[in-house]
Amino acid sequence: MEYKILNENDNIKVILLDGEKELAKATCYVKNTPIVNEKSIGCIGEFSSVSEENGILILKKCEEIFKDKNEKFIVGPMNGNTWKKYRTMKWSNGDSLFLLENVNPIEDNDIFIKSGFKELYTYTSNKGLVEDAYTSKALDIAREKLKEKDIKIRKFNKQNYLEDLKKIYNVSKVSFTRNPFYTPIEESEFLMQYEQYINMVDEDFILIAEKDGKEIAFIFCVPNFNELKENKPLKTLILKTVAVLPEYENLAIGNVLLSEIANMAKQKNFKEWIFAFMYSNNTSQKMAKRNNAQIIRQYAIYGKEI
Repeated sequence: MEYKILNENDNIKVILLDGEKELAKATCYVKNTPIVNEKSIGCIGEFSSVSEENGILILKKCEEIFKDKNEKFIVGPMNGNTWKKYRTMKWSNGDSLFLLENVNPIEDNDIFIKSGFKELYTYTSNKGLVEDAYTSKALDIAREKLKEKDIKIRKFNKQNYLEDLKKIYNVSKVSFTRNPFYTPIEESEFLMQYEQYINMVDEDFILIAEKDGKEIAFIFCVPNFNELKENKPLKTLILKTVAVLPEYENLAIGNVLLSEIANMAKQKNFKEWIFAFMYSNNTSQKMAKRNNAQIIRQYAIYGKEI
């Protein structure tokens, strides 16, 4: 066996070969990675292996590369930052993969653990029935308060999608800063990532809250088109993101937005919804529980001091 090392855009791709057969591979990200304790960290992404043994070997080689780069802490799997593919699937109830569920397979957990990595953060996806959506007098009061403060909720404008994506970016870049391994990205990169979803989104399932025309919150949902690939009826909605600017969080805007989505989902005959990729300590977990959604998947991210 031998290692093939390639430099790609200041990052280092490592491939473990047996002759011409590829046994394992990974990319060592050393540029534009998250900052932890005022220091950048190394990220191991694009990780895959045909066996546990080969996976451990490729991770060991990555560790050597990061040591040469004087990195002190490495995480994986993560394709450079959390705006791209990251996390392994840790547990599943057996439900089919849903749209956007692009994570490393369950088998990779043992490879990272046996390579000396420790689990850093856990995430979940929860599924519930739309008809069980949370309702209460408090929610009605919150909705009235938004009206009193002249906060308006409108649907996404597909005809002017670039301007609305910029509004979503403006809220995201502030709201997401508290997420683990948050890394700032330029507006142009954000737009490129989200533009790919435009053809599949339904304007009614992306809502933007504004005050005096200025964006303060949004909710982004997309139908689970994987059901159509399985020749099943399209009945499930995926809640991808809900974000609120910090100064407006005490107004329960997220709950109001979700309630509006539930009402529209019922009108369009969606039966289930998935609260996707929620960080275990995030308030969105409370939102899932409040709406009687149950865990269908767990994910993990791993780290190691070197």
